[in-house]
Amino acid sequence: METRINAVWQGSFKEGKGQFNVTDSVLNNTAFKPSFAKNDENFTNAEQLLASAHAACYTMTLSYILSENGFSADNQIKTTVSLALNNNVITKSILTLQAKIADITEEQFQNFALKAKEMCPVGNALNVEISLEATLVS
Repeated sequence: METRINAVWQGSFKEGKGQFNVTDSVLNNTAFKPSFAKNDENFTNAEQLLASAHAACYTMTLSYILSENGFSADNQIKTTVSLALNNNVITKSILTLQAKIADITEEQFQNFALKAKEMCPVGNALNVEISLEATLVS
């Protein structure tokens, strides 16, 4: 499987703007700018996209593991990702997970949450420290 996205930039770094061109995706024609840019336009930045990709990938991976083990996240799995930056280098991705899953033990939940962290393709591509705080909600 291959995913292809074109990012097009016009102008200087500070005043310019970019746009994604993606076939068959809601990302098509999405504007992007550096994270420090503040204005009234709707746009995203690379850090938001990376955090979004990690959150989505981790959550889907956990859902897969749960399904393979006879559990369903009918209630909710909520993953928040915070990226830590130091001198413009992403040094850490912090996963915070809250889930309400019927008939699962705390031990099973923690094991599945950790396994999802280890299996997540986006997390594996980051090559940074990834921490996980998983909370099973009763």
